[in-house]
Amino acid sequence: MQGFEFSPAMRDVLGHVFINMPWRYMGQYIDLIVENAINIEIGFEAEDLESSSAGAVCAAVGRVRERSSRITVHGPFWDLCPGSIDPEIRKVALSRLESLFDLVEKIQPEQVVCHTGFDPRHHQGHRRSWIENSLSAWAPFARRAEILRVPLVLENVFENDPAFHIELLERIKSPWFGFCLDVGHQQSFSEAALDEWLQAVCPYLKEVHLHDNDGSSDAHFPVGSGTIDFDHLFRFLVEKKISPVLTLEPHTLEHLYGTLAGLAATASFRDFTACRMAE
Repeated sequence: MQGFEFSPAMRDVLGHVFINMPWRYMGQYIDLIVENAINIEIGFEAEDLESSSAGAVCAAVGRVRERSSRITVHGPFWDLCPGSIDPEIRKVALSRLESLFDLVEKIQPEQVVCHTGFDPRHHQGHRRSWIENSLSAWAPFARRAEILRVPLVLENVFENDPAFHIELLERIKSPWFGFCLDVGHQQSFSEAALDEWLQAVCPYLKEVHLHDNDGSSDAHFPVGSGTIDFDHLFRFLVEKKISPVLTLEPHTLEHLYGTLAGLAATASFRDFTACRMAE
């Protein structure tokens, strides 16, 4: 990629974060990733798992790692409902997750992010069944994550509050099974405040997804261009002495630059990174 340069302040931020990179765009951006030693979270969709060879993925991952870049993975999520009341839907979801973990076994990322698929707008009437089906679905993958020594974390999307995730996390007790807080989703879809989420998920928090919005939609704006209270987030992490993976989710290169600049200008983020480096 030509014409894109990172300032020293942006490069400093890059050293502390991962950038979400859908697998379908890896060919387009791999030179930029390699040249700048960018840590990436590779996102796989269902069709990627069907059409991409493990050899091609391993080759791309190997090239990225040659520059000492770190890698996490985001699993497929569109239409996948591991807790569905329909057993055939559950079978499809579990098949996709099995394919994902087969690939995880080969590339050994630092972490794997998945979604629960629970949407209270549709599933609230079957919440108890969803909980029990989800426990049956995720427990084997938590055990597989432990064997692989690759943490599995579940991300919030449409859940109104942390209760759904907390029940799963408390009943599947494993240090290799945790939580990914997406602050953009929390602001857009949740009825619970950011601090309520942070207080509830703190013992399980292994990753945070960073993007901004004004609360009206999941806009994925650059950090600092919406109304999310990132100062509170980073002060909380410093206070609790926890250091989750931080993943940026820009939808354009311009938004990536905006987020890097926004984080570089955020004093609480600098405090967080200073504490992380002192550990």
